[in-house]
Amino acid sequence: MRWRNFKYLWLFFLCFFLFTTIASNKINAASFFKDDKESKIIIVFVDMSGSTNKARQSLYKNAFDMIYKTLDQGDRIVVGTITSHSYIDFKPKVDEEIPKQSIWVNRLKYEQNLTKAKQKIQEAVDRLFNYKYGTQQTEILNSLNIADTIFHGEQNKQKILVLLSDMIQDSKEYKFDRVRITNKYIADVIKIRTQQKLIPNLSNVKIYVAGASAPNSKKFRAIELLWTRYFEACGAAFSTHRYGHSLLEFEKDS
Repeated sequence: MRWRNFKYLWLFFLCFFLFTTIASNKINAASFFKDDKESKIIIVFVDMSGSTNKARQSLYKNAFDMIYKTLDQGDRIVVGTITSHSYIDFKPKVDEEIPKQSIWVNRLKYEQNLTKAKQKIQEAVDRLFNYKYGTQQTEILNSLNIADTIFHGEQNKQKILVLLSDMIQDSKEYKFDRVRITNKYIADVIKIRTQQKLIPNLSNVKIYVAGASAPNSKKFRAIELLWTRYFEACGAAFSTHRYGHSLLEFEKDS
């Protein structure tokens, strides 16, 4: 009788120990994996015009390194090109989601998946930046419509768009380097694209520009003003301190 009672008592304490251990591990795991930080989707468009060949191998590469370092679990990054046929034949060079750590995934397996995903991103971007031939025209405006399409499918992530470009649109419709950019010109661009239903919806999208250029400071400011007003028409979250020749900071500002 005593042996039976002892056995039941021993089983009780064993079950209690196992239960409390599992419960404790779940609580610790939950607190470990809990992340109040919102996941983000970052779209990076790289200008492939001939005038940006050198910038891709230095300036753009340095900018992407800053972006790459901010990637966290659950983030999605899409890298595409700005060419003369951006809207017609767009195909992302990178479309990768950073693996999430989970209590259901072995830590070693997670580390392997993380390394594999980041290596895949880096290799694809390196090939892109080392490409030595550029397109004759640059469809920056239509690239924003591509971003709209991609962002539309992501409702629960912070949305960020990075344009690695000189921001000089050179297409059949608009040649920013050959026209005098005035308030009227800017208004006409927005009016025409609004009538054609080509203004993308970039509401709540934070935009960064790195690589912006122009023959002189007056032209630089005129092109910057054009894009500032166009981004406003798109509903984007944009500030001129995120527009410049270099990407000085990324996701450190408010």
